[in-house]
Amino acid sequence: MTEQTTAPPIHPVTPDETLPSPNPDLPVVGEAIWTSADGLDVTMRLAVHAVRRVAGGTVLDWSVTPLHGSGLRPKDPLPTTLDLGLTRQGEGYPDILLVDAARERVYRPLTRKGWGSLCLCTPVTLAQRSLRMDYTTLLQVAFPALPNDLENVDVQLATVLPFSRVPVTPLGMLPLASYPTDLTRPAEPTPVIASTKPFSYRSTGQRYLVMVNAVYTSSSFTSIAWTILAVEPGRGLQAASTPPFADAAPPRRAYNQISAAGPQIKFGVGRPVWRARLVTTKLAGLGALECLCTDLRFGAALRQTGQQMRVMTNLRPVPAGTSRVDIVFPGLATFTDLAVTSAPDSTFRSAGPAVREAGFWTYRTDQPHPGWQPRDWPTPLPRSYQFRTFRATVDTIVR
Repeated sequence: MTEQTTAPPIHPVTPDETLPSPNPDLPVVGEAIWTSADGLDVTMRLAVHAVRRVAGGTVLDWSVTPLHGSGLRPKDPLPTTLDLGLTRQGEGYPDILLVDAARERVYRPLTRKGWGSLCLCTPVTLAQRSLRMDYTTLLQVAFPALPNDLENVDVQLATVLPFSRVPVTPLGMLPLASYPTDLTRPAEPTPVIASTKPFSYRSTGQRYLVMVNAVYTSSSFTSIAWTILAVEPGRGLQAASTPPFADAAPPRRAYNQISAAGPQIKFGVGRPVWRARLVTTKLAGLGALECLCTDLRFGAALRQTGQQMRVMTNLRPVPAGTSRVDIVFPGLATFTDLAVTSAPDSTFRSAGPAVREAGFWTYRTDQPHPGWQPRDWPTPLPRSYQFRTFRATVDTIVR
């Protein structure tokens, strides 16, 4: 297939239609479960399908599959107020990164030169208004070209565990499905390995409790998965810039202090704590730094009792062989001797790669692409000349 494709809207599903059947040949190299924190509590599966080398750049293929929501049935459209938590405040590109930890490099989505920071992508803001229950929507983000010798990268979506060691496929090739794909199967329960008692957060006067879901580690990162639960009504986390949620000692020039940078890792008595990983952010201004963690500003919906927000804090990798760590929430609690779990390695979920031809689509600011159906795999690629008209941003890990 070499013909150019346009950007038609996703075909609407009427009540007497069935949803498109899953594509068992759609490769999945990583997946994660997340529940929205916008008051809708929609549980969804986020999946990564490929990181492809293309002429002039790199393309990430990922997807969203809503699985459960109160009062929602299969085929139902989701409320247009759904928030995936991946929209950067004041920026036109999603909070999705490719991370080469060995070289301390962070690749950001390609953004339009002279047009703010609109990305060469299927916009998250459009996609989250078009989702349906039990329906997989394939999405895409273009990134700068990666080094020729780079065989895999970590794919980081700000709300979930990083997808570790995702293979970078050669030009004109794609991974193959290693087993039949079923992205609509029910979500697994979220574990809880530690919990605080309810406490009053000074900044808002609202009461919360914090639960640690897991501590994951790989050769390139350590991640703390945790949940914030509102136990009484209040103002939410829109201004949560202090511990235990945010960094106790943020950088002098921070891109965003209202982020899940609060928890720290501690190894024994008398040793310094490890704090959240920081990276430069050129588009936010020279000298600014930001945490590689979940932005808390979309958690303003934590205003009602029982609402919760699942967040992620990423740090540098713990020493090989580490099986237990202490997690410190400054001013709140220290959880000792928590088990460390190995993060799933995406290289074990990828078969191939194999040569597969794909079509092309053209980016248009006045008609952004809403995404594709699983049957459209392999999805078309942006026109190669468009990579040259977008700005490449590569930032640096500084902690």
